Amino acid sequence: MKFIENIHISLLQNSASFAEAMQFLALRTAKHAIFSGCSCKTEVLQEPHVIKTLSLFGIIGAVFYFAHVIFGRMFYEGYNPFSQAISDLTAVNSPSKKIASAFSSLYGLFTIIFSISFYLYFRGDINKIVTLGSLFFCVMTLVSFFGYMFFPLSQAGFAGTFKDKMHLVVTVLVVVLTIVSLILFSIGFLKTSNFKYLGIISMCTLAVLLIGVILINKLPKEYFGIAERVNVYSIIIFIGIISLWMFNFINKNSTSTILSCFIICQ
Repeated sequence: MKFIENIHISLLQNSASFAEAMQFLALRTAKHAIFSGCSCKTEVLQEPHVIKTLSLFGIIGAVFYFAHVIFGRMFYEGYNPFSQAISDLTAVNSPSKKIASAFSSLYGLFTIIFSISFYLYFRGDINKIVTLGSLFFCVMTLVSFFGYMFFPLSQAGFAGTFKDKMHLVVTVLVVVLTIVSLILFSIGFLKTSNFKYLGIISMCTLAVLLIGVILINKLPKEYFGIAERVNVYSIIIFIGIISLWMFNFINKNSTSTILSCFIICQ
């Protein structure tokens, strides 16, 4: 009763619209109702507008990634995207290092924040497999950001220095973690009744990524850049897709969730 009285007083004192109040209550007290009937004990730490904003960090990060490729190429005279790796744009001696690294860092930061937000928001709600997949995805973004920050290529290509070798190790870890997370997403989302299409998208992304890996090993060196882009761009596009999906999901369900919870719990 005290909880209801506090809400009543808050609504009287606040000029927020009824829709905004319902949205706030939905995200604070009844997020689980849309997944499993009713679990009103769970309380979401994020405010509605905050989590909706964070959900867009994934697509913003993807934009920054493509910006680092586009602007990096503009500042790198003679760069050949057909044969050269994307990492050449941020190599220590690269003429595009400053501009490319700036956008790349923004991509990394926004993607880390998004991946953690995705994990915390949906943790345990869809199923354990999706939760585990999102956890691997978080680890991947962290390894990618800090790994490439501390171990950029020493120069275009592969010079064989310690940093170059560690750069290669980071790349292998990122690919493996991405593959694991996509497998888990595929299985987890396909097991649901409402989000099977995300499982299909995850499977398609995984297939394209694996095709990219095969092309990197099969194509001549003069086409390495194309093969790598098939691999990398599939991941970036996937991040953008789940980011927009999360935003749309929160936007559609934030108001209706509280109504469902009240009806079920009565």
